[in-house]
Amino acid sequence: MKKLLSVLCAGILGVSLTACDKKTENISVQVENNWPQKTITLIVPFGAGGDTDFHARNLANHLEKELGARIIVNNVSGANGNAGMKQVASAKPDGYTALFFHESMLTNKVVGLSNQAHEALDPVAATIVDDSYVIAVNAKSGLKNLNDLVDAAKKRPGELVYASSVGGYSYFLGRVLETQTGIDFNIVDAGGGSDRNAALLAGKIDTNVNPYGVMKSYFDSGDFLPLAVISDHRNKLFPNVPTAKEQGFDWTAQRYYFLSFPKGTDQKIIEKMEKAIQAVTEKEEFRKKTEEAYSVSPTFVGSKALIEHLNNTLKMFEDNKDLVNN
Repeated sequence: MKKLLSVLCAGILGVSLTACDKKTENISVQVENNWPQKTITLIVPFGAGGDTDFHARNLANHLEKELGARIIVNNVSGANGNAGMKQVASAKPDGYTALFFHESMLTNKVVGLSNQAHEALDPVAATIVDDSYVIAVNAKSGLKNLNDLVDAAKKRPGELVYASSVGGYSYFLGRVLETQTGIDFNIVDAGGGSDRNAALLAGKIDTNVNPYGVMKSYFDSGDFLPLAVISDHRNKLFPNVPTAKEQGFDWTAQRYYFLSFPKGTDQKIIEKMEKAIQAVTEKEEFRKKTEEAYSVSPTFVGSKALIEHLNNTLKMFEDNKDLVNN
C-alpha cells in the first residue's frame, strides 16, 4: 500500500515522496486507532472442548476487555487443523478474522496434509509454550516408570500400542523415543486427546502422550499413571512427576499455541493485537484459570521471536521428515 501511494503521489499528484510517506504513516495510525470497530472472529481448527479450544476461548474472553470489541470463537475442524487454517489464510486481511492454532500446522505441511504453514499467515503472538507433555499408562498396567515401558517394548517389539494422531506432534514424539531407545511401538492413529484417553481407559492402547492437563482428571482419579514429563525440568504444577531426563532419556517436548492473522494484515493492527495479548498473559486471572484447567502457565512470545521459532521448528521437522511422516 505504501509503495502504491508513493507512485501515485510522485507520478500523478506531483508531490514529494517524503510527503506521501507521511500520508502513509497517517493512514497506518488511523488504522490502529480505528481498529477494531466490529466483531472479530477467532477460528479454532478443532472441535469444542479440547485444550486448543479452551486456550482460545480464555484468550478471547480477556482480549475483549483489552480491545473493547466482541470476539467470537468459531470451531472449524478437519484435516488435523488444516481446514480451519485454510479458511483464515484465504480471509480478508482486515484484522477481523484470526486463527488460534499450534505447531501441528508445521507437521501438517511436512506430511503433505497442507501445502502451507505459518508463512501463509501473519503470526502475532503466542500465549502458551506447553512443556507439560507427559507419557502415561493405565494404572493397571503394572508399569511404574519410563524405563519399565521401554523394557516392556524391547521384550515385545511391535506389540505395545502407542496412541497418537498420525502426522501430529504426538506421533513425532513417539518416533523420537523409538529412535533413541531402539524400541518398536505399534503406533496407531487413535484420534484426538479425548479419544485417546477413552482408549487408554478401556485398555485398547498401552500408552499415550498428551499435555498433562488433557489427562489430569484421570491422574486425579488414579486411572492413569504419568511415567514422565517430557521436559528439561519438573513442572511446578505437578512436581511429583519425574522428567524423562531424570530417568536417563534425552527426550523433551514443547508446543507453542499462538494467534495469527491472514497474510497482509496491516502492521499496526498486528502490533496492537500483540500488545493486547501480552497484557492478557500478564493478568493473574488469566494465568490462574489456565493453570487450573490445563496445568500449564501462560507464556507470552512476541511476533518476531515467534516467527523465528516457527522457522527453526519447521526446518527441524523437515530435516527429520522420516520421524514425522508415517
